[in-house]
Amino acid sequence: MRKKELTQEKIKKVATKLFNEKDSLSITTNHIAKEANISPGNLYYHYKNKEAIILEIYKDMSKKFESFESFNKILTSKNSIKTWNEMYDSYLELFWEYRFLMKDNTTLMAIYPELKKIFSEKQKIRIEQIKKLYRYWIEEQIITPIDEKELHIRAKLSWFVSAYWQVFTSIDSDITKESIKEVKEIIFKLQLYPLLTNKGKELLKE
Repeated sequence: MRKKELTQEKIKKVATKLFNEKDSLSITTNHIAKEANISPGNLYYHYKNKEAIILEIYKDMSKKFESFESFNKILTSKNSIKTWNEMYDSYLELFWEYRFLMKDNTTLMAIYPELKKIFSEKQKIRIEQIKKLYRYWIEEQIITPIDEKELHIRAKLSWFVSAYWQVFTSIDSDITKESIKEVKEIIFKLQLYPLLTNKGKELLKE
């Protein structure tokens, strides 16, 4: 990795740490430069403003998510329920690593239009992937049949809880690993488990 790339990675790593520990809204590029032990001018050579840093951090998070190839793995697995259960633990680790994005996403999108555009595109993709997963489970008789309207609502609700739960919990408490784990519990216990057929429940026990 070249020196330029190393510096960019350092800036993103330091920024993520500060955003997670303090407040992504109050942290400035000067704070990031000081913590990274570089001059503000050096930081601006790599990133023109804080928005550019946040955009790159979000892209890094998205790349890591894509690298899981989770939906393909679930759809080709012999036990898709068990695979989904295991894959979601990887999501939770990602949510924790980039928790400021999960906590501040609505505010950041209001401030930074480009982030909103990218997030909106990803949101549409994720909802369609969740719908595809539900259809697969219905076809394989893993969950009881539901109509397209309910399927669409459940997919949107699953995404909503995954993407915005930390916005809700951060109103009156700090983000913790336990609060992030609640996401999986809500989606599984309230969304998926009530729909499981006997076949689905047996797969879950394996």
